[in-house]
Amino acid sequence: MLLLLILIKNHFVDAIHKAVFHVSCWTPGAGLKFHCTFIDYFYTIKDILRGEEAMVMQKIRAAVFGVGNSFKSLVYGLTTDIAPWHRIVGGFDKSSIEIVGAYDIDSAKVGKTVKDVLSFGPEISVERSIVYPDEVSRELRDKLSISPIDEGSLQKSLCEKAPDVVINLINSGQQRATRAIALATARCGASLVNATPERLVTDSNIVEAFKAAKAVIAGDDLQSQIGGTWLHKVLLRSFKMWGSQVVKSYQLDVGGSLETLNTLDERIRQEKKSVKGASISTEDKEAEVVAGTTDYIPFLEDWRVSHFYMEVLGPFGETFTIDAEYKTRDGSNAFNVLIDVVRAVKHEQLQGSTGTVMEINAYGFKSPGRDVDLFEALNAFETKYCSA
Repeated sequence: MLLLLILIKNHFVDAIHKAVFHVSCWTPGAGLKFHCTFIDYFYTIKDILRGEEAMVMQKIRAAVFGVGNSFKSLVYGLTTDIAPWHRIVGGFDKSSIEIVGAYDIDSAKVGKTVKDVLSFGPEISVERSIVYPDEVSRELRDKLSISPIDEGSLQKSLCEKAPDVVINLINSGQQRATRAIALATARCGASLVNATPERLVTDSNIVEAFKAAKAVIAGDDLQSQIGGTWLHKVLLRSFKMWGSQVVKSYQLDVGGSLETLNTLDERIRQEKKSVKGASISTEDKEAEVVAGTTDYIPFLEDWRVSHFYMEVLGPFGETFTIDAEYKTRDGSNAFNVLIDVVRAVKHEQLQGSTGTVMEINAYGFKSPGRDVDLFEALNAFETKYCSA
């Protein structure tokens, strides 16, 4: 098949310009078949000067595991006119992302459409997800009626949806479930975005599975755009850049989401505490850092309150202190980073990349596989995916 694109740019545009391009496709053989379709490209003057083209003609088919607050914010952001942080990533705008599958372990959601569960979103059914009961915290088991599926049936269901990218948003602590999702994703030839703390991008067997599938894996443990971990990192880095140093600090979080409730399980609490502390310490190895979730407060719902305390070395050796609170919302804080990572992963797919990509991991996750400071990670990501 020969695909001929006739691209016309209008350099005198002074507003958003919508240009329509004709695509002619023909197939030689027993008779010439002629097809004509239309592809929309959207330009602004800035995009034209930088050579960016929003490739809205090509969809990124995404299947999501975990129909919770982050999923809700993802669907809301994709279906409204909310402006994303980065309008174009890897040549794609946010409208390129299409949710084609949704999975959850909660029987109250399974069998309903996404629109029924959220009151907005696509008319696709929420299907059963993989779960191992011994990995689910007692706190979560008491809250949910669990509806599991076996690994074979899950893989069959996932492959039938032919996703480009699978997004894993299930609750922390489900190591075997996350690995089952990862392997099912690879066997379907799709790429994976792992938002959970389970270490996948440093697992050679998992990475090799994605290389064999000619797919990409990104992770681990999604870092919110401007959440508590981000603020903690910014403070440590800023004091160090300005000739001072944080001697010791702690960050104690409370929230009302199911993920916070799940973290009351001591095993999960310690795992998340270790991941968060290690991530923050990349900004200043000399500072003593403690960070973790301390309690579940139902009326906070999707909101999180982080209490910060820092002791900073002053110019004459005095101890300066910060004692403050920072209130954020988990779901909406995940939106921009998620859609950036998904679009970057799809870009890498098209470039023929396989395995894991450090520019994506360091930008979007707390455990990227090696230490990269916050500003270096952002600069590397924007340079590679957001520039002409």
